Amino acid sequence: MKSGMTCFMAMVLSIVANGLLAAEAPQVRQLGDRIDSALSKMSDSGYGYSVLVSVDGKVVLQHAYGWTDAARKCPTTERTLFNIASITKSFTAIAVLQLRHQGKLKLEDPLPVFFKNVPKGKQEITIEQLLTHTSGLAQHYAADGMRERNEAVQAILSDTLAFDPGTAFSYSNENYELLAAVIEVLTGKSYESYIRENILAKANMAETRFWDEVGPESGCAVASTTRTLDATTRAHNWGYVGSGGVYSTAGDLHRWFLALAAGRLLDPESLDLMWKPHWTLTEANIAYGWFVSTTSGVRELWTRGSEDWGHNGVLRWFPERKVLVIVQSNSGERDDKNMTANRLISDEIVKRVL
Repeated sequence: MKSGMTCFMAMVLSIVANGLLAAEAPQVRQLGDRIDSALSKMSDSGYGYSVLVSVDGKVVLQHAYGWTDAARKCPTTERTLFNIASITKSFTAIAVLQLRHQGKLKLEDPLPVFFKNVPKGKQEITIEQLLTHTSGLAQHYAADGMRERNEAVQAILSDTLAFDPGTAFSYSNENYELLAAVIEVLTGKSYESYIRENILAKANMAETRFWDEVGPESGCAVASTTRTLDATTRAHNWGYVGSGGVYSTAGDLHRWFLALAAGRLLDPESLDLMWKPHWTLTEANIAYGWFVSTTSGVRELWTRGSEDWGHNGVLRWFPERKVLVIVQSNSGERDDKNMTANRLISDEIVKRVL
């Protein structure tokens, strides 16, 4: 029997979103115009942003705003690449669940199944705990700057735990960097090759790139950063493998989500498992590579990321309304609100579509 989430994905096209039938083109265009009018007023010469809003899989608005650099040399376009930061963790979670479906791992498998010489105290850490940030690993960036997988794994395994595995939550990139290493160990492929073959290709994400495939020579094709990243950082860097580092466009992220929802990336049971809450926090529940919360009384699944050099993005999915909101930016924090543009702008959109 299909679970609730799968049934939502299988609903007929007559689901009403914001009181409008998704199939009614004039009303959809009016909604898109209202959103575009509001977002145009938020355009800032110091950064750019790219937005896509869809209802029931149909694009209501896809547009780019502002400039990708403070010098105003590069207008933002729909094909401008932004780093999606921690949204990458959702890709990693998909890969882990694909391997689980193939029988290559179990969520309860502990680290010694995959790695040698795991220190005492970390031997009981499981795949499930890495997925939910309940392993005890903290945000110490232990693998930053490391090019080799084994070196990065040992650095993370040598890091100090913030708490006993399975007893609390602490968001850490190190969890998903270890998951990326597990993917490589099980498949004999690089993380990037596996993701390219089993996610990007299946979702027709031709514009998406990995960390060391994008550099200063990319020019206006890639949004600028708020600070200069040196050559060592830009090289293959395990501080970004599995946990961040992917560059994409709103269009590609939309294609990815549609492929995910349509069952081209995960079987229904695995999709339900990924989006199911597995750990409860005050303001949100933790799923696998996603968060689950409520906005204006409506259930929301979301994945968000932000880098300290400006790039940030968010994907917000309201399954009962079949509304998807994607925002990418290179703004950093804005308006003294300790909030990135993806949050400010997506909140403006959500007000109008809900």
